[in-house]
Amino acid sequence: MTKHLSASLALLGACAGAAQALDAIPGDLALADASACKKPRVVAPPPIREGAQRYNVRRRYVDLDASGTCVVMDFWVERLGGSDSWGARTLEHSFRHFYRGKWVAFETDLQFFPYLLRSPSTGQAYLVAAPDTEIDDIAGNVMPAAYVRGQWETNDPTMAHAYLLVPVDQGASQIYRTLAAQLAARTPADKQTPAERNRIRALQFEAGDAAADTSQGAAR
Repeated sequence: MTKHLSASLALLGACAGAAQALDAIPGDLALADASACKKPRVVAPPPIREGAQRYNVRRRYVDLDASGTCVVMDFWVERLGGSDSWGARTLEHSFRHFYRGKWVAFETDLQFFPYLLRSPSTGQAYLVAAPDTEIDDIAGNVMPAAYVRGQWETNDPTMAHAYLLVPVDQGASQIYRTLAAQLAARTPADKQTPAERNRIRALQFEAGDAAADTSQGAAR
């Protein structure tokens, strides 16, 4: 095992230990604005150009690490080999953070732009990815996923930068259910788009699955 991998695993293990200590999910989680962050003065590189091979390009600025400084997240749909087949399209991404005076590419586990749930009483926060059917119907299988914020891995100049998120284990069901309820309350049912309704249903379904997995694990 390389020194870099050992260090990364040790760091992720430490983050996971912290996440386990936060398994008691606060009861007052509320939607917060994940884009409420400061953009560096240096302008980020432009997103890729749309064309025959790449389209539905989306960009958001996100406070990924609670530093108050934005990272840039781009997602787009890409055709594979120029094929027009629905099965030959994939969801691609590009992430950048501002590091030592310039924008640097990095990787993280998020499959799509995150929602941010935060507890006003404890300050605990969770980043939650949820399906977007306008993308999902075209390019793949974005599943609900909840994470605790982790740490940056930027020390090894031979390796790509990474932001290590910690998947939520116990309590994921409550997080998905809370996000679904808050999204439903944010927009009256008769004004929700089909994409919004599908997103809420996907979160409710995943909440049920996560609760069942927890119950089965406790029964073993």
